Amino acid sequence: MKILVIDSDCDLVEMLVSWLKTLGYKVYWAYTCEQAKSEWLEQQPDLVIVDPVLKGVDILGMCEDLRTKHDTLVLVITEGKNVQDEIRCLESGVDDYLRKPFFPSQLLARIRAVSRRARSTLELRPSSVLTVGPVCIDSLHNEARIRGKAVHLTPTESKLLHLLAMNANDVCTANQIVTHVWGYDGDGDTCLVKAHIRHLRQKVELDPSNPHSILTVTGVGYTLIRPKEEQQKVKEIGRPVRVG
Repeated sequence: MKILVIDSDCDLVEMLVSWLKTLGYKVYWAYTCEQAKSEWLEQQPDLVIVDPVLKGVDILGMCEDLRTKHDTLVLVITEGKNVQDEIRCLESGVDDYLRKPFFPSQLLARIRAVSRRARSTLELRPSSVLTVGPVCIDSLHNEARIRGKAVHLTPTESKLLHLLAMNANDVCTANQIVTHVWGYDGDGDTCLVKAHIRHLRQKVELDPSNPHSILTVTGVGYTLIRPKEEQQKVKEIGRPVRVG
């Protein structure tokens, strides 16, 4: 697995690079925006670990732009203490978020979790194309068609939408979503789920502020609504697989 570490803190970068290499990862690094762009496009990493605070640079915007050229998983590490900072990062489309300071074991757990998510996404077969109302999701290619319009999804969005589609009209709890999508115990990670649901609605809903497809069930979780005309067809051929 190839990892790119982007941070202006040279000491932290050197420590992470050395540690990750001892674990068998192929690691590259960058201290500036220009270095980051060059390494990202040249090395085409599987995972980017980035601190969004680089002087004079919209690093999250840069990541979003570069992912259109080479898509990869993005893990943000930051000293930000404000919940709004976390939500802003997650809504930009990054895959996971970890606050500094952190234990190496915490970072390793996140790396392994996003790696499992990437592998499971790649292993999905073309038959995993699911259609629920106006939403058609192709998890194999991290794409969806919304009312006939093609939309690119991040690996995290793809797996989340696929989970909701498999359980259309049934409620997926926040804990179930985190366990399935991120690969670890989801207890207490409601903000993580909420941010990605909001970002997904921006791509799926005609009016994200007044959603009709991805609904919140207050105090429980989220559900993808199947139109009534489809519900009868589902009853005739059997229910889709539910969260286990």
